[in-house]
Amino acid sequence: MTAEGTLLRYLTLEPGGAIGKAAFNREIAALLTRLPDDPSLYFDLGEPHLLIPLEQLVNTRARDRGIVNANRHMLTAANGRQEKRKPLTVRPLGNELWLVVDGNSTLLNARYSNWRAIPCSTR
Repeated sequence: MTAEGTLLRYLTLEPGGAIGKAAFNREIAALLTRLPDDPSLYFDLGEPHLLIPLEQLVNTRARDRGIVNANRHMLTAANGRQEKRKPLTVRPLGNELWLVVDGNSTLLNARYSNWRAIPCSTR
């Protein structure tokens, strides 16, 4: 859901490889804390990375438990109580789209929190 309460929709990889749209799970959204749009709070930005706009990223999966755990880990990292995560791992899909290989739950937290862009590595 967005800050206005509408259902959040995002790009996802469907079975068979087509790109489709998925809707954010309302029950999971109710368990999340919105995260300020400041990637330096959650990510180790010491390695080369790109800041990729969220609308150019395609999720490969959405695991409810993973989304909730990622939210908890991101909050803990922002408070300095655990190490920050590395940027998401992505690979190009063409048409200015990127497939998320690692970091799907983190990306969904960024989507839920209405971030503009997120750090990504192409390695």
